[in-house]
Amino acid sequence: MSLKYHKIFTHDPLNSREISEVYTSDSHEHGRLFIILETPKNKTNQQPYIDEIINQAATAFEVTVQEDPELTLEEILQKLNKVLPELSAASKIRNWLASLDLVVGIIFDDSIFLASIGNINGLLIHSNKVNTILSRNTDINPTKIFSDIVSGQLDEGDGLVVSTNALFDYISQEKIKQIVKRYAPSAAAIKLNELLETVPDFVTFNALIIKKPGGAEIEIRPEDISKIDQEKIEAGIIDMPNKGASSLAPTRTKLVVDTNVIKNARPVRKAINIFSLAWLFFKLVGQFFVFVFKKVKNGILFLFSARFRKQKEKETLDEIKVITEKKYSWWRNLSLKKKIALGLMFVIALVFIQSLVFLTQNKYQVKTNEAYDQALVDINAKYQEVDAQLIYNNEAAAEKLLVEIEQTVNSLTAKSPEQQQQIDQMKDEVFHKLNKVRHIYVVPSPVELFDLSTASLTNALRIVQKDQTFYILDTAAIYSLTNNKLEKTIDFSGGNILTDWPGKNRLIIGKNDEYSILNLDNKQLTAWQFTKTAGNTSVKDMTIYANNLYVLDPANKQIFKYSESGDAFSNGTAWLKDTDDISSASSFTIDSSVYIIQNDGQIKQFIKGQKQNFDYTRPNPAIGANATIKTFKDSEYLYIIDPANKRIVILDKKGNIKNQYTSQKFDKLTDLAVDPQEKAIYLLNGLHLYLLAIN
Repeated sequence: MSLKYHKIFTHDPLNSREISEVYTSDSHEHGRLFIILETPKNKTNQQPYIDEIINQAATAFEVTVQEDPELTLEEILQKLNKVLPELSAASKIRNWLASLDLVVGIIFDDSIFLASIGNINGLLIHSNKVNTILSRNTDINPTKIFSDIVSGQLDEGDGLVVSTNALFDYISQEKIKQIVKRYAPSAAAIKLNELLETVPDFVTFNALIIKKPGGAEIEIRPEDISKIDQEKIEAGIIDMPNKGASSLAPTRTKLVVDTNVIKNARPVRKAINIFSLAWLFFKLVGQFFVFVFKKVKNGILFLFSARFRKQKEKETLDEIKVITEKKYSWWRNLSLKKKIALGLMFVIALVFIQSLVFLTQNKYQVKTNEAYDQALVDINAKYQEVDAQLIYNNEAAAEKLLVEIEQTVNSLTAKSPEQQQQIDQMKDEVFHKLNKVRHIYVVPSPVELFDLSTASLTNALRIVQKDQTFYILDTAAIYSLTNNKLEKTIDFSGGNILTDWPGKNRLIIGKNDEYSILNLDNKQLTAWQFTKTAGNTSVKDMTIYANNLYVLDPANKQIFKYSESGDAFSNGTAWLKDTDDISSASSFTIDSSVYIIQNDGQIKQFIKGQKQNFDYTRPNPAIGANATIKTFKDSEYLYIIDPANKRIVILDKKGNIKNQYTSQKFDKLTDLAVDPQEKAIYLLNGLHLYLLAIN
């Protein structure tokens, strides 16, 4: 580090009117951190708060991963912006932050970065001129206490003095400039301390002198240091300077021993405090055990001694009787005027308390209404900005504003039925406008094909359309829906997978590691011993293509193929030859290619086990987790349900978006089936089966 620095710290802990600290860190790859901190003394012990400020800043400095010192300082200031209001609240001192003088800075190579609050001054001495770079800053914003960072690079011979106001109250800026220009930082600290020796001991001086050597600075030799300065060096206030060329006249001082200082010395005071606290601790412990012993003794006597119980009962009744008689006697001896006055005072107190309650409620209501009205004003202003952005075809900016409006509307709390109705209308309005900007068609009222809640279904999970009939997998059974008539096909508890066997009148049903084949001709369910191939340990999704069963196993990043064998399937083989990561896959589908959709919304295409470059248009917003993708052999499209965004996305197989649909009612999308003529999509949404015409 090419910059040299030295501190001036003259502080009498007993007589000083301030609590003051100066901290400099060890040299680090991020530079060197320094903190100057001062606040007026108060009856409350503020030292823990001062220590916490230094500890938080030093910790943030040590653990930062930033290489830029300015970014490092920003991280430290962000931490202090959060910590200082908490410490202010904990101190219970009024205007504690306003009375705090604090500067935090970093020395890095030839550069200095610093920020301050309160009465902190910074003098830059450059080319025989003095410039003020830090000044009084008491206008503190509690939400962002530190706002600006001052930074710069020192040239040769330049100096910077960062100090609390006291130094400049006793020494002029011109004198400080002459000393800093002439001497090295350590020698300048000694010279300034000599000028401050006659200042009363209740005044604290806390400063840091930083300078870039210019070759002509005067150092001070050890033999030229006065005894007073030698004592300061030993105390750590002034470091021993390097051997130099100039000399100062030695100061002769008389050694005075003050016995009263011994008891006021910090180590002695700490020892006394420790013994006092220990004595208080043992006293409290003793009182606690005495109290517990008495209570235990009385409890045992109360349980086992009838005489003790009668005595306690008599004492309690006597106490109640005495108190009652005293109160009655006091009331009886009052004059009629006093009795009436007390009654009136009681009534007035009740009325006052009730009024206070009403007033508090009214203030809260007014405040709530003001916040609500302000939110409406902000929403209207942002809508105007949206219109302005759309005029210039800036859909990205308009979308960002609409998202902010949506968040604001969702955060509103209604205080009346009228407000709730207004909020619902605003939610609907922003929903339509946001999806219009995103080019997503909003379906106001999707056609409900069947309300499953009217039957005995509890949690519909999967749907298959086969020969004009819908088969629905519920948690307890499989149901068929034909010509608007719902019937239970067969009981099946705990199922979570349902897929069609094209070309055969059968369905494949799975739960955990159990799999069955449902013959739709005779409604017979045949358990199928699914002997999974080596490595196939889990099943997320399955489908049948060309009479071969394909199983999606994200846990093992693989798709397994099981060939047809009679009325079931033979042992499988790993189908994916590519090492692409599909561990987050949520669904897959097959036409001749395999399409996999993942929880991050990414769609991947594979042919013969090899990944293809599927360059598709990413929908906005991105597809969320737990999406389901469907297609079939002769289809030109991929059909995707996106529960996270209440949306259906249709892509052609070149990757272009054909259409997107959304509705407020798409709040629990679980599965879909596609009409073979591709004129409609059937959506399973909770216990509702919707029909969506797609033209």
